[in-house]
Amino acid sequence: MTHTRSVRILYMEDDPDIAHILKTRLEQHGYQVDLAADGQEGLTMYQQGDYDLVAVDQHMPHMDGLDVLRTLATHGPLPPAIMVTGTGNEQVAVEALKLGASDYIVKDVAGSYLELLPTVIEQVLHQQQLLKEKQQALAALEQRNQDLALLNQAGQTFTATLDLQQLTRLLLRTATQLVGAQGSSVWLWDEAQPGWLVCQVVFNQGEHSSPLNLRLRPGEGIAGWVAQNARSVVVPDTSQDTRFSTQIDAQTGFRTTSLVSVPLLGREGIIGVLEVVNKCRGTFTENDLTLIEALAAPAAIALDNARMVEALRQHALELQDRNQELDSFAHTVAHDLRSPLVSIMGYADMLNSFLDTMSREEIKEDVEAILRIGRKMDNIIEELLLLAGVRRSTVEPEPLLMSAIVAEARQRLADLIEESGAELVIPTRWPIALGYGPWIEEVWVNYLSNAIKYGGHPPHIEMGAAVQEDGMIRFWMRDNGPGLSEEEQSKLFVPFTRLSQIRAQGHGLGLSIVQRIIDKLGGQVGVESEPGQGSLFYFTLPPAEEV
Repeated sequence: MTHTRSVRILYMEDDPDIAHILKTRLEQHGYQVDLAADGQEGLTMYQQGDYDLVAVDQHMPHMDGLDVLRTLATHGPLPPAIMVTGTGNEQVAVEALKLGASDYIVKDVAGSYLELLPTVIEQVLHQQQLLKEKQQALAALEQRNQDLALLNQAGQTFTATLDLQQLTRLLLRTATQLVGAQGSSVWLWDEAQPGWLVCQVVFNQGEHSSPLNLRLRPGEGIAGWVAQNARSVVVPDTSQDTRFSTQIDAQTGFRTTSLVSVPLLGREGIIGVLEVVNKCRGTFTENDLTLIEALAAPAAIALDNARMVEALRQHALELQDRNQELDSFAHTVAHDLRSPLVSIMGYADMLNSFLDTMSREEIKEDVEAILRIGRKMDNIIEELLLLAGVRRSTVEPEPLLMSAIVAEARQRLADLIEESGAELVIPTRWPIALGYGPWIEEVWVNYLSNAIKYGGHPPHIEMGAAVQEDGMIRFWMRDNGPGLSEEEQSKLFVPFTRLSQIRAQGHGLGLSIVQRIIDKLGGQVGVESEPGQGSLFYFTLPPAEEV
């Protein structure tokens, strides 16, 4: 039988004539044969070479065949080995088999064993191949059982966990372990921007898993493609796949060379994507894909449950906040409307009681006071309606022409600006942000009116904007007023809360409106101030380039 790969045999035989004949016969059968004249030479050659089979003659000087096998056995399981014995030495053959020899052959006087040896070698090699295949099958079966056990354990843990971050970390650790990968990530739909994917957690073996601020536009990258098409994919070489986006590697500093990406299917459809990257040994296979899909199925349901529970928890917190807000709202309305109403009733009662004795000029002054206080009440009501309407309304953010919005806010406060003698420093150019014009105008009106009322005498007000490191645009207004302590600053933007010493000044309701508007538009509000140093009020908005 001719072998496609040359089988290398080490034959230990002290008779050079017999050794030469055997070498010739075996090489005719396609084997590569090295000869050793005694056991010691044979052991040295075995340690230095790479042999598929060893044939050992029992009768050799210095060290016989059994001694050779015993020495080999001390270093671990014997390689495929054949003991060559003399006639009547069956006991030697039995001892050789006990030591781990694969077979034996008896030298006969007629020399027929010379013809038989190639057949015995072929049988031994065949048995060795069968044993190897059996061991591989058993190893594969054991690995399969381990995979199933890991999947079962993960599934049980998934069903018992409702914490989203804990779930994602467990999912990623299990996925990388399951297929022997370097890292993995979980992408879920962005609730704020439909069609976008947000990376919840990235896991890299040897490092802690961590959330990253990574986002993919609809269909972007392989994860985006998988989410849109609801199909799994194996990418053996990302450099050859046009769908692969290098943006993620650029942001994380991680080099992705291959990956498996599968959709996460929840109760009502795709909720995201699970990706496993860079197989540590070899390349990703269809079996790896099957395992990741099997893991993704229960994980998706668990993630769906966790997000639902988190949504319910947030809803409960919002309801709690709203209930507290309603209480504060009632107190605010009662105070802000009762005070001017009492004044109106006082003027009306005075007119009713002394109308006949009052001069025309006095009557006119009281009526104008009633009208002025009425307009103040109307402004309060309009602010309350705006505050309530912001929560209910849904607007589509658009690029803002901030110079026009600021000009409109300034026009609305023209009388107050003129009366106070306020000096305004306004930039001629503004960065373009995303927002809703009428709401942002209301923000500037509140900030500007507060700066005029509670700034210096006369008020000096400076406005401006700058792009922050995170990309958000920060709009600000600085006054020359008395400034605020840290405790006072902490209470400014709390809904319907006013500082005791400035309750009559009106910070509470106006800044509550500002807070709600900017929250709704995805930004933040704040104040920077020190007593005696004036105050800087600001709000942030996303840049128009984000669209």
